[in-house]
Amino acid sequence: MNGTRHLWWLLVGLVTLTGFPAVAANIAGPRRSALDRLEETDAVRRRLLLRGGRFEVTPTVGFTLNDPYQRNILLGAGLTYHVADTFALGITALGALNIETGLAEEVQSKREERVDGFSGVSLLGTAELTYTPLFGKFALFGRAIVNYDLHVTIGGGVALTGPVEDVETEDLDKASPVIVAGIGLRSFVSDWFSLNIEVRDYIYPSAINSVANADINGDAEAEEEWSNNFAVIVGFGFFFPTEPQLSE
Repeated sequence: MNGTRHLWWLLVGLVTLTGFPAVAANIAGPRRSALDRLEETDAVRRRLLLRGGRFEVTPTVGFTLNDPYQRNILLGAGLTYHVADTFALGITALGALNIETGLAEEVQSKREERVDGFSGVSLLGTAELTYTPLFGKFALFGRAIVNYDLHVTIGGGVALTGPVEDVETEDLDKASPVIVAGIGLRSFVSDWFSLNIEVRDYIYPSAINSVANADINGDAEAEEEWSNNFAVIVGFGFFFPTEPQLSE
């Protein structure tokens, strides 16, 4: 009988001890999971903000891709202020050196009496908004750590076009509105210097050539239309201040 009573009190004591933590947890509040605690804080602490709050000066060189009668060698520069690590505002100015293609030479040799001149871009000036949705780092050859980002750009401005040779063809001289959209990859060589490769599409109206009318006076005319003008641009980015900030 006494053994049964002792066993009974032992069971009561075990139930009390095992139930006390649950009661205490209910008093202190529900237990939070590790995922809940992570959502309340930054996933990465003390991260280098390689873009946010910094100016970027970018000398650039590039070339156009899909011109039928001439290639454009692009030289210029850009100035960008990175409002945050993912958003930036900037301006870009590119001048062009025009080189005729083999097709242009063939057309001129066979239709010299009809073709009055070919058009090429001389200046591209744009204001842009850049968004950086993806960034990270990788090990180069298992030794150096390289930071990179993938960014997209959209903006607008003005395009100046004209004849690619010294030909008096007013029909080809024009200032046109331009829309620009592009995607690029930036690799940081150091905390203050980067290499940028972008593919951009400059969309603007222009006439690719000027031809003589078939009527008696033979005046030249140029037919203008909107077109996509793709370009590959390589930039060398210098960041100021040279020391990046750290996230909290």
